[in-house]
Amino acid sequence: MSYIKALNGARWVGCDYAGVPVIIRRFSLEAVPADAALVITGLGYFEASINGRPVTADKFQPNVTDYERRSFEKITYPCRDTFTHRIYVCRYPVADLLSAGENVLEIRLGGGFYRQTERVAEGHMSYSDILKTVFALTAGEDVLLVSDGSEVWRETEIVRSALFLGEVHDTAHTSAAIPVTVLPNPDAVLSEQIGVPDRVIRTRKPTYLGCVDGRHIWDAGENISGVVRVTKGEGAVTLRFAEVLSADGALDFGTTGAGYTCTSGVPQIMCDTFIGAGTFEPQFVWHAFRYFDVEGDMEDCEVLVIHADTPVTASFDSSSEGLSFLYDAFIRTQLDNMHGSIPSDCPHRERLGYTGDGQNCAEAAMMLLDSREFYRKWIRDIFDSQSPDTGHIQHTAPFQGGGGGPGGWGCAAVIVPYAYYRQYGDTALLDEYYPAMKHWIDYLLDHSENGLVVREEEGGWCLGDWCTYDRCVIPEPFVNTYYLIRSLDMLAEIAHVIGKHEDAEIFQETAQVSRDAMHRTYYADGHYCGGIQGADAYALDIQILPDTAADDLAAKYDALGRFDTGFLGTDILLRVLFAHGHADTALRLLESEERGSFLYMKRHGATTVWEGWHGGGSHNHPMFGAPARLLFTGFLGICNTKVGWNAVHIEPQMPKGLDRIAGTLATPRGEISVSLVRTDDKITADIILPAGMTASFRGGETNMTLSEGTHQITY
Repeated sequence: MSYIKALNGARWVGCDYAGVPVIIRRFSLEAVPADAALVITGLGYFEASINGRPVTADKFQPNVTDYERRSFEKITYPCRDTFTHRIYVCRYPVADLLSAGENVLEIRLGGGFYRQTERVAEGHMSYSDILKTVFALTAGEDVLLVSDGSEVWRETEIVRSALFLGEVHDTAHTSAAIPVTVLPNPDAVLSEQIGVPDRVIRTRKPTYLGCVDGRHIWDAGENISGVVRVTKGEGAVTLRFAEVLSADGALDFGTTGAGYTCTSGVPQIMCDTFIGAGTFEPQFVWHAFRYFDVEGDMEDCEVLVIHADTPVTASFDSSSEGLSFLYDAFIRTQLDNMHGSIPSDCPHRERLGYTGDGQNCAEAAMMLLDSREFYRKWIRDIFDSQSPDTGHIQHTAPFQGGGGGPGGWGCAAVIVPYAYYRQYGDTALLDEYYPAMKHWIDYLLDHSENGLVVREEEGGWCLGDWCTYDRCVIPEPFVNTYYLIRSLDMLAEIAHVIGKHEDAEIFQETAQVSRDAMHRTYYADGHYCGGIQGADAYALDIQILPDTAADDLAAKYDALGRFDTGFLGTDILLRVLFAHGHADTALRLLESEERGSFLYMKRHGATTVWEGWHGGGSHNHPMFGAPARLLFTGFLGICNTKVGWNAVHIEPQMPKGLDRIAGTLATPRGEISVSLVRTDDKITADIILPAGMTASFRGGETNMTLSEGTHQITY
């Protein structure tokens, strides 16, 4: 039986309070059932305890969704679509927390995205001012009690909790208990929670840097997502958070949203205040920062790193500073942006599940992290946010507003499920979402003219690439039609996999129409769009330029010595360079220290990937880091040639100037390890394959088949 059924007859209960309330239910048990469980959810976030002990260490529950209907009258970009509204319900075993006799269940409620009234850059996106919960206590299939309106609530010491701003805790703040309000059932689907919970993953001891203008400056040592736990005596302590320091050593809030003015009139700056003696940490917010300053007296502090519990399943090392930095920075950035089973664009200023950033990084995140369940949930978010009428895919999932384009953003509807299928060999999501993918393709074709995608929603954006080195001039229809063609190619393969062979032929024919339109419109003198901003790489990737053009592409970027591409084009460019044997050019770009390179970021203090090549936006944006997977598939040559890693080919590309490179990948069939060392004119490859795996190998003139176990090959 689905545990959701335990909530039949349960009432949603809550209260209208600007801080964090606690809902209290007292109950008696004659005996404690061994299989007792709490079935519960709360909006926006909840933390439950029984008899003073928490029911889980999970943070920011339930996982974020497009919870229920809300007004779109005051949003930045027009939205006329309807969605599938879903609320996740959690289940926790609680027998160890219960006692025979009297018990007390306490449920604290935080606003999260559900009650988010301060940040309005995307418009007024809040759902409600009233926080609420619903719950049941079960023993097997028996329901022992449900929320029914007999509960009371009171104010807690957390007098303010705003997701984008922070919390205020005051130990002196108390209130009397008040009866809860019984609320209507939300117009939403209640679902058993899927995805991965957020947790405190690790801790860091910060370094004290000194005092500037009366504020004590601390360094966490890296850009992280999480909070600071503070121990203090009486009085007030205020902490503020930022990614970078200004020239005088004070915090610079420019990259984390200070340019936005909140509804209360304050700039969007992450800030916590703790009043009273004790140990404090925020409960329902996370911050994203490297540095924080402290006003007031603090005895001790530690940094808690919080994100989705998606362990890193890869390792990488090399003699190249540029390659090692790309790997380390991407892993850190991707993890910092994984909250509520949403891959966000940045963990501070926006915190939104942008489909553009998400689709670009999905393959890398699936390959390098234990993120299968994380992406299973986010794929559902993408389709929950699809308009059932038009097929339109939103720029953020769950929908929270935001601008983007139909190709690099909306085509997440095909690209992410396809990457999931390739990585895990799972066809279930293809079967489930195939009609929705087709609906999206129909939308693109409806917004095309003469084979080119030329528009999206009226009054919204229709971006092509984004965050190019200079002003973006690569034509939007060129980029969006590239993604239409790429999606059609993927969908043709998907159609064959699920037995829709006639559809596959139609997809291939439609893709050819758009290829012809691309050539007719944008090709001249051997280049597409004059070769600007990686345009020829796009064309090579969808086979409308001959393979010989890759030599000219490599020569151009050898001479340029840096990237001029946006976040979409950068990934395409590097992938195409490896596909055509130009690893030397890829290495040159990845080892460049010029502005327009990853090492330029590092030289300017970065520990995470920037939003743009010049460093003016967020300093914790994973989108440019997607090529981290090419360290494994390109240089190390570890290729998944059949879905689910059921066939593997290893063909390293180790250009001169790279002396050592090594990496491991935990695939669904076991861990693969490849280590390459260059000595004079020879390369020695040490390869370990898991039990039951074989792989073809090619290095120089050496071709062979490898079986499970350890191999050393010199070529």
